[in-house]
Amino acid sequence: MSVTIPSPAATPAGPATTWDAFRALLEQQRADCVRQRELALAEAATSVPDPVAMRRAAALLLVVDEIDAALDRIAEGTYGVCVHCGVDIPAERLELRPFAAGCVTCQASAR
Repeated sequence: MSVTIPSPAATPAGPATTWDAFRALLEQQRADCVRQRELALAEAATSVPDPVAMRRAAALLLVVDEIDAALDRIAEGTYGVCVHCGVDIPAERLELRPFAAGCVTCQASAR
């Protein structure tokens, strides 16, 4: 899914409206993750526990947490800024991974 987002400097209404498209995308992704997690949990709860479904449910919960943190950053006005070094995260990165908390450099060094 591709989202075209105007640069913050090009938006006179301020940061709240700059990130509205990302907020909508994050909320949609969150709903999808919650739905997928519920399906994985239902699959894991069968008579024979499915470890793959359990790992998937756990991974989806982590993504939901990352999405919630991104939504919090939007509300706080810090969305789009690396939480580690404070540099602006490129819009292209946010389009690809809207819940990214860090720039590529910081994320690569954290691994």
